[in-house]
Amino acid sequence: MLIRFPRVPGPRLLRARATALTAVLVLLMTGVLASGALPGPTSSAPAHAATTQGSWITPVPGMEIVRAYDPPEHAYGSGHRGIDVASLPAEPVRAPAFGTVHFAGMVAGRPVVSLRVGSRIVSYEPVVTKLEAGTPVFPGMPIGLVGVPPHCASGCLHVGVRSALSTGRQYEDPAPLFAMDPSILLPEDRAPAAAPVLPASGASAGGAAGAWGGHRNGRIPQVALCAVTSAAGHSLRCDAARAFDALAAAFEADFGRPISVTDSYRDYDTQVILKQRKGRFAATPGTSNHGWGLAMDLGGGINTFGSAEHEWMRANGPAFGWVHPSWAGAGGSLPEPWHWEFAG
Repeated sequence: MLIRFPRVPGPRLLRARATALTAVLVLLMTGVLASGALPGPTSSAPAHAATTQGSWITPVPGMEIVRAYDPPEHAYGSGHRGIDVASLPAEPVRAPAFGTVHFAGMVAGRPVVSLRVGSRIVSYEPVVTKLEAGTPVFPGMPIGLVGVPPHCASGCLHVGVRSALSTGRQYEDPAPLFAMDPSILLPEDRAPAAAPVLPASGASAGGAAGAWGGHRNGRIPQVALCAVTSAAGHSLRCDAARAFDALAAAFEADFGRPISVTDSYRDYDTQVILKQRKGRFAATPGTSNHGWGLAMDLGGGINTFGSAEHEWMRANGPAFGWVHPSWAGAGGSLPEPWHWEFAG
């Protein structure tokens, strides 16, 4: 369920609406937690889940940092002790890894949720939730909805990370912890007017994304999908998931670290949110290859053209059924080094 909010002229109007909107968000959050839209936790957390750089699931899909980490010169100095991530009111926020709710409540008039993940505390604001302190969370689990008042005028979510072991507030840059597929800003004359046009069969060039099982794009029931064992919190069509796990094992054997996954299956509502946030740089809802559970967005170097990781994927991915579609190539209509599809 999505709520479309009008463009707000400034923080005063938002504060006036805060109480009513927060009540709506709490009701929405109840529905999100009960929907079961995301796969459940695996039996145990991978050993590297909370420690590997670039392994955390982003708070929102298609994560775009609008203000970077800027630590103060001393403990009480000015600075930016976290990152701001583009988001919309009522957009679901998801847990980065296995952990527990550390705090949920109001801080300085804003709803805040913080999680204990390994040796770190990761905080999100503004986020409205029904979860309570001590609640276990797993990668990709919806933990709340972006609330009001906003953290910045354009609408964003603030993410902060600090040590859970120190008595002081030792913050660090959250960005390297997340698996991200950074946006590529094309020159205006190369910016696509819409998403790439796929063949009539529904399969993209060099890929095999398309309808299956009688399901609609983004409306595939969770029971028809399989969890990706090598990337907790992600799911795909079962044959694609098995093939990706085999690919991930080969990648880790060669690079000594797990493959970094940003996004996999995207339901229809998530596609709508991405379209609202990214405009013409996002596929029309109901047409995204992610909506068939046959596409993955990857990080950890794969998301950079010419890197050793990207070239490894180009050379080895097809042996496991995973290909880079022509439209996403360096010379394609919408270059996305991070986007890969299952061709079977």
